[in-house]
Amino acid sequence: MTDDTDLSGLDYPSARAYALEFMTALKTAEKALEAARQEVRLWTDRAALAASKGMADLETAARAKAGEAEAKAASLEAEKADLARKITRIREKLPVLKASERSVDADLLLAELQMATGEALNPESAALAELDKTLQAGAADAALEELKRKLKGES
Repeated sequence: MTDDTDLSGLDYPSARAYALEFMTALKTAEKALEAARQEVRLWTDRAALAASKGMADLETAARAKAGEAEAKAASLEAEKADLARKITRIREKLPVLKASERSVDADLLLAELQMATGEALNPESAALAELDKTLQAGAADAALEELKRKLKGES
């Protein structure tokens, strides 16, 4: 059995369109339910009229039709309730889906930055540049130590 409220694999606009389809189905079910209720009233009134006129065979047939219409209305009522529950669950999931689309993809951001700096095109040169910085920092430390030794030697 599949879960009609599962929005995984859908982007936010598609999920909203999916929810709209359920809402449209709910409105259609509500209209059909109202028509079925009117049919129940019609056949109930006809059965009452036939009973008042003493036409038992027509009354029995009208009551049977009213029973069929009541069964149809009950089925539509259950369908309407099911659709309403599904719409509620989908509406609860939509904000979560929208929020997840706004979150930052760290890997994508890193790749974009690497492309902007050229590091992604030539990763070896980026590693070499980092090594040069390290060596230069080491050379500066060595020169500082040499200067300190000279100053201590002079004093």
